[in-house]
Amino acid sequence: MKQLVERERECAAIEALLERGCGLLVIEGGAGIGKTSLLDAACRRADELGCEILRARGSELESDFAFGVVRQLFERRIARADAQERDGLLAGPAASVGPLLTGRLTGTPERDTLFAVLHGLYWLSANLAANRPLLLVVDDAHWADEPSSRWLAYVATRLEGLALAVIVALRPFEPTAMSRPLLALRTEGTVVRPALLSQSAVGTIVRDTVGDTASNELCAAAWTASGGNPLYLTELLRWMEVEGRQGSNCRPSELLAG
Repeated sequence: MKQLVERERECAAIEALLERGCGLLVIEGGAGIGKTSLLDAACRRADELGCEILRARGSELESDFAFGVVRQLFERRIARADAQERDGLLAGPAASVGPLLTGRLTGTPERDTLFAVLHGLYWLSANLAANRPLLLVVDDAHWADEPSSRWLAYVATRLEGLALAVIVALRPFEPTAMSRPLLALRTEGTVVRPALLSQSAVGTIVRDTVGDTASNELCAAAWTASGGNPLYLTELLRWMEVEGRQGSNCRPSELLAG
């Protein structure tokens, strides 16, 4: 897979997971550290390997919507299936999630039916994976609704024997990341923690973006100003482009002024 700058270890973990075709990988780190870029790279590689990819993202504003992340993963997939395929995907225990994914069930199921829904979602995943290797990707899992988090923890312990890989990205220091389901995910899966970029890596990215005319002093200033955070560096480079401060036309002091 295409390597991201100073993300060789993380990319190797993704490659190993996808080549194995089964397992759980958790990418944890603060805002802007590059978790989403790693998920994007994983999806590109999974597509090259012929996997079906279902992707969702937690939202702070939607964290009270029961099974919101689960619905993101599966709702449109079920909607675009023809009647014959839908019947096959929702066969057996998976039939219990038909109302959830077709809009006939709203809110959180009662306690006595919650297990059936969790188990049904597992079997839906298994049915999908039986047809084609499946990758489930959840970004910003620290903002996932509680029922979806419970399901992720549920399926994480039942991956063996399935052509099913799961990659979850989260911020570990958000209060919601300390929920029991998300703690269980980190215990069950392989965890990678992308580090801040080194000065050398920032210099490489700056020169790849603005050209080889970028001085060592400018690259060092970009590293200091961004703190090695990939998102901050991206925004800094975008500012340089908008303001016409490219290469030798940008003074290091301008990057440090703010």
